Amino acid sequence: MGKFQLEIWGEMCPIPLIKAQRKLKTMKSGDILVMETEHSCTSQGIVVWAKNNRYQIEETEVANGIWHLELTKTHD
Repeated sequence: MGKFQLEIWGEMCPIPLIKAQRKLKTMKSGDILVMETEHSCTSQGIVVWAKNNRYQIEETEVANGIWHLELTKTHD
């Protein structure tokens, strides 16, 4: 299992989701994609997409207005 950081700071949807989808294509099942954003709509959009596509995702508000996302690739 690997852990990969994706820079999405300051970006609005759909750009972060497109970046995440592209990165996931290069990852193996069990790998984790880590992202942080200051936009609640970006966080919510990624969480909804991940759940709808059967990915495991953990969302944590680590500070007021800062969300930490850990998306686990659960299938190829």
